[in-house]
Amino acid sequence: MSAHPLDPLSAAEQESLVKAARAAWKLDHRHLIAMLQLDEPSKEFLNNWKIGDAFIRNARITIWDQEKAMVSEGVISTSGEVKSYKDIPGAKAPVLAIESNRAIEIARKDQRVIDALKKRGINNTDDVHMETWPIGAKIPDYIDDGRRVIWTPMWHKRDKDGNFYAHPINGLHAIVDIDKFEVVGIEDDEQTPIPQTAGPYRESQQESLVHLKELSIHQPEGPSFSVNGWRIDWERWNFRVGFDQREGLVVHDIRFNDNGTERKIGHRLSIAELVIPYGDPSQGSYRKNAFDTGEYGLGNFTNSLTLGCDCLGEITYLDAAVTEGDGKVREIKNAICMHEEDFGILWKHVDIDGHPEVRRSRRFVLSSIVTINNYEYGYYWYFYQDGNIEFEAKLTGIVLTLGDTPHAVHPSATEIEPGLFAPYHQHVFCARLDLDVDGPNNSVIEVDSFAHPMGPKNPHGGAFETSETVFKDEKSAQRLYDLMKSRYWKIVNPNKKNHMGKPVGYKLITGGNSYPLTLPESVLGKRAGFMYQHLWVTKNTEEERYPAGDYPFQHPGGDGLPRWTQANRSIENTDVVMWYVFGLNHIPRIEDWPVMPVERLGFTLKPMGFFKRTPAMDVAPNKAVCSCGSNCNCGH
Repeated sequence: MSAHPLDPLSAAEQESLVKAARAAWKLDHRHLIAMLQLDEPSKEFLNNWKIGDAFIRNARITIWDQEKAMVSEGVISTSGEVKSYKDIPGAKAPVLAIESNRAIEIARKDQRVIDALKKRGINNTDDVHMETWPIGAKIPDYIDDGRRVIWTPMWHKRDKDGNFYAHPINGLHAIVDIDKFEVVGIEDDEQTPIPQTAGPYRESQQESLVHLKELSIHQPEGPSFSVNGWRIDWERWNFRVGFDQREGLVVHDIRFNDNGTERKIGHRLSIAELVIPYGDPSQGSYRKNAFDTGEYGLGNFTNSLTLGCDCLGEITYLDAAVTEGDGKVREIKNAICMHEEDFGILWKHVDIDGHPEVRRSRRFVLSSIVTINNYEYGYYWYFYQDGNIEFEAKLTGIVLTLGDTPHAVHPSATEIEPGLFAPYHQHVFCARLDLDVDGPNNSVIEVDSFAHPMGPKNPHGGAFETSETVFKDEKSAQRLYDLMKSRYWKIVNPNKKNHMGKPVGYKLITGGNSYPLTLPESVLGKRAGFMYQHLWVTKNTEEERYPAGDYPFQHPGGDGLPRWTQANRSIENTDVVMWYVFGLNHIPRIEDWPVMPVERLGFTLKPMGFFKRTPAMDVAPNKAVCSCGSNCNCGH
């Protein structure tokens, strides 16, 4: 039995749930488990629940009936009690790993694929790496009849452990119906030489000549955090770690001990969607517009982390589990990493008498990493001693590649080796921030900085002020970041005032960002309509979980945030969700090959009148330690 209602479903619970669902809903070989997630209890329930109280664990199970081409959703308890069950006409299940594997197997055996590969000098289909991608653009008319289809970009595996992304096979794709498991189309349109320059990156394949002396993180008394199940206590923070098959890493119930008073800041924080639009119009690229969260289930691809490389220091890990399409449960060891990091100076001042005061900053790091085909995404949540919360996405892995004639004109791609092109693309994330700043009833305010024209209010030309706009309804809260106004947004509790008589709050500070270059009228633009605003604010509704809707795979578009906000509900002084959209415009560099150094982007939640003074003042100074040895003269 789980110790807390928000704990992720264990492997044993998931196995029990699959068994109960099969019995209750008469599921057989025709039915795939598309998603199995904790049906999270309501805020009202959690507010009234106390440790030791009995509770019922429910799961939300998404089922795909291959024969009827129907999505169904059911909620069932770990004891087998059915809470609800309904069909979702028109919805299409995400692409499942077992479907992808079978589709690739079928494509390999198709004689047309075999013949097309032989024309390119490849006589064994086992020497070809295939991937299954949703068709992220217009589906060809001859198969655009509602069936679920994928297409298969291909690369030549010249060597057993070689980097096959260095050798893309141009112009050849199979299109596979993943319900009937048949190849419904072969595209063999353009034959160009396969790029031959290798792209080795394994240690065994190249000399790693740059060495530094070992850096060891040693905490002789152990880490400063404690782990009780999925609850973490560190410094003055406490929160609960969550894991979801669709979203991956989740953070629940975030609280800060403010001089003996535990104050709630957030209920649930997650990255609810990640979509990658590709900008090259060539045949091998224009369809690559994947919803890694909604079309695949990002949590399915979570890495097992390795001590000393993925994380460094005094590490604590948490395991996770996911249910595959066939109902088998797969455990992911070391899925989530937790540790502390030194983070430089927290604050410092040297007084006029020469007396220095300095405090070093330490932060708590909660992280997980996923690998989806060529790319790795690291999700990092940081908690700081001054009350800040930061999210950082770390992007690495191998850039997606296309093959063409060396030095061919590709205005939307970078040639990184002769005949090897990396198409331009973007990464668009959407954070779902269910904050409860000192309680659930909050308001969101836009703050702009501006200068008056020269005159009585700006006599010297250097004065500037801020203006604040309280969002009253959902349509008014669809906003873009404005660098010219140093725009930021803050979420406040108008019912709780600080010692200066102002509402307590937190501000959202944008990090690097971009704007989608995919046109809104395109297939992807319609399906990912959320990405055309940097901020959305909605009334908190349990069913509204994902910004592109529950089922983006082959959806005609318009679902999610664009649809929900048509109701234009009141969002002032009520329970709201902030949705922050942030992205990276990736114009690949030659230096991004063969493995891309980490790119970083994210955002920070910073206290804004939440505390009486900075909590950083309560941090004790570190003991000065040096490594000079017996001849020390550094003054420490």
